[in-house]
Amino acid sequence: MKSTVLKSGHYLAILIFAMMFVCQASFAAGGKGNVKQLGKKMYIWHFDEGKGKETEDATDGLVGTFTGNVKWAEGISGDALEFGGKVGSAQYIEIPHSDEVDIDEALTMAAWVYPNEPPGDKFTIFFKLSYYMQLEPNGGSIAYYFYETAVPGYHLSSEKVPIKEWSHVAVVWDGKEINFYINGKKDASIIKQGGIGRSNRENIKIGGENAGCCPRFFQGRIDEVTLANYALSGADIERMMNETLAVDAKDKLATTWGQIKGR
Repeated sequence: MKSTVLKSGHYLAILIFAMMFVCQASFAAGGKGNVKQLGKKMYIWHFDEGKGKETEDATDGLVGTFTGNVKWAEGISGDALEFGGKVGSAQYIEIPHSDEVDIDEALTMAAWVYPNEPPGDKFTIFFKLSYYMQLEPNGGSIAYYFYETAVPGYHLSSEKVPIKEWSHVAVVWDGKEINFYINGKKDASIIKQGGIGRSNRENIKIGGENAGCCPRFFQGRIDEVTLANYALSGADIERMMNETLAVDAKDKLATTWGQIKGR
């Protein structure tokens, strides 16, 4: 009897070890959109189509479709999209999952935003479940959440994003720490955030999310949404922001992507 118990315990230990190994191997495989797989990649939704119910990324052609009554509006440069989703009446742009956006080792999220009002709930700017950027209902701090990394949870910028004016916001993660930028200025909050993030097949949503637990919608305009699979420098962020203000829509891609990628 004792021998049987010992054998059972031995087999159980082997099984647990094997399961841990398989899980770890699966986790280590990680995302398919990192620099080591694709090189440096940047995706930019200019929102300059000005009509229709779709918008396309200017670098790889990742197409987002409108959900709800998303409206074309005047942007920081060219056109933008205006969002006003509510519970029961969702509004957002949805971009299907692809390997390009399955990023979990380092990334940059950036956008121009024009909140119409102080956030009464979280204002979702960019959402992919494993990583997302929002404005907080504490006066408008930038908030982000990365799953499966060290120091999980919501982390906030010290500075706030003002209402009824355009601001450029960015969250930059180099795999070790997070930096926030508002209008090209590096925020005082620096968050130590290590480890590999979560790889997932969820679609991207811009301007809102309609999860059953917590529907959250941006109220106002969003323009020039940018996602990169690496950490842009402070100089890159400032250059991207300034060039948006300085060039015509037709020239945005050549200047923004060409000059930043070449550095």
